[in-house]
Amino acid sequence: MATSHNPPDYLLGPLMSVELAVLSVFKAHPQLQDKEIETIYEQFKDFYQNLAKGKEVYEPDSGNAIRLAVISAILVALDMRVETGADDHLIQNDEVHPGGRSIPNVEALYASGFNYLIHSTRFWRKENGPKAISNSSPKQ
Repeated sequence: MATSHNPPDYLLGPLMSVELAVLSVFKAHPQLQDKEIETIYEQFKDFYQNLAKGKEVYEPDSGNAIRLAVISAILVALDMRVETGADDHLIQNDEVHPGGRSIPNVEALYASGFNYLIHSTRFWRKENGPKAISNSSPKQ
């Protein structure tokens, strides 16, 4: 069972893909702030929640070049997961039922993942300051 600081096992793959995408952009743009990442995660949560409900939506966007790079990196990472079917085994799986219900589609899975990431990013930002991401970035 997941604790407040540990994601459930079924989210680990998507979360790792998103976090690695964000870290790759952070490496090139160390001025990136956690609050910006949190805002991007909120955009993605709304995007995937609406997609899961069958609504017509636009992909997250930004007028800021660095934020746009983060958005693009996340989209590429998650598109690759969808194309390879990396998360298909979690959809309508009787053994994976957060909140007592199975995950209806990959969009609902990703919305759940972004919800976790929002809370996690907010927690670490409050705990370690506006650039907590730099504490998780691999040192060279």
